[in-house]
Order: sequence, then structure tokens, then C-alpha cells
Amino acid sequence: MNNKEAFDNVVSKVVNDVKREILLSLENSHNDALEIIEKTEQETNIKAAEILQSVDKLGDTLHSKIIGKAELKARNNSLQLIEETINKIFEASLKGLVNISSNKSYDKSMKKLLEEGLDAIGGKEFNISCNTKDVDLLKNISKEIQKTRKINIELSSKNLNCMGGVQVMNSDGSVIFNNTVEVRLERFKPLLRKQISDMLTK
Repeated sequence: MNNKEAFDNVVSKVVNDVKREILLSLENSHNDALEIIEKTEQETNIKAAEILQSVDKLGDTLHSKIIGKAELKARNNSLQLIEETINKIFEASLKGLVNISSNKSYDKSMKKLLEEGLDAIGGKEFNISCNTKDVDLLKNISKEIQKTRKINIELSSKNLNCMGGVQVMNSDGSVIFNNTVEVRLERFKPLLRKQISDMLTK
């Protein structure tokens, strides 16, 4: 074998070896690339699933918030409507009671209001007060009750600013029972609220 042939053989061998290495490197790179692509694809799918789950959760949260706000607004509107209705009833009732003292049955009502106050407080000594229009009426009623119950009732010189009714106190003023027309109407408000609320929910 001459020098040229030997050189060609060496060159050919080197070329083949390099070629094999390049092909092997390319194959390895290709496999690595496929592995990276596959891994990236898996990670992407996981991330996408997490995002979708987050979006679903966010959607549910937003839905709940929207529903919650709507329900709260509806509840507030209902409460406002109830209060407005009660106030209208209250105002109409007060207007209807402007001339209550001229009513034929007012004497009996006044006596009942006074007796309720006396029973609520208990004892033997009382101070009572009313508006300026009812002073004479209350004097007569209290005299009658003092005799029948054998108790002492003092009529206060200070008059109340009310449409009618009476305020009863024990002798030292530590216990007060307000049985005026306005306060009695106020006591009906919880019952009115319940009745109107029941009407709205039916």
C-alpha cells in the first residue's frame, strides 16, 4: 500500500468516525429534544389544568360573591321597605289619634293605661304624669283608683309632651312605666315588622 492509499484510508476512517459521532450526537440531541418536548408538554398540561381549575374556582367565587351581594341587596331592600311601611302605619296611627281625648271611650282607656302602669311597677306609692289636656281626667281617675286599691297616687306638676296616655313612676322615680299613646305604638313595631316580613316572604 502506497502512501497515498494509506493517507486515504486514514482520512476515510477519520471521516467515518466523525460521521458516526455526529450522527450519534444528532440522535442523542434528537432524543433529548423529544424528552424535553414531552416533559414540557406534560408540565404545560399540568399548568393548563391548574389554570382551568383556578378559573373555575374564581368563577365559583365570583358567582358566589355576585349572588351574595344580590341577596344582601334584596334583604336590605326588604328591610327598608318594612321600615318604611311601619313608619307610614305609625304616622297614620298618630294622625288618627290627634283628637283621642275627645273619644267617648277615652276615659275607660285612660283608666286601663293607669292600672297597667300601677300593676307593672307594684307597691303603694306612685307618681303619675300626663299631657296638659288630660290633667283633670287623670285626677278624677286616680282618686277613684286610690280608694279602691288603697294606695297613694301623686299627680306630677310636670306635664308630658304626648298625645295621650300616662306615665307611672314609683315614689323615688327609680322605676318608670311609660304608657303613653306614642310608646304603646312603638311597642307594636316588632309585631308589625314580623307581620309585614311574613307577608313579603309568602
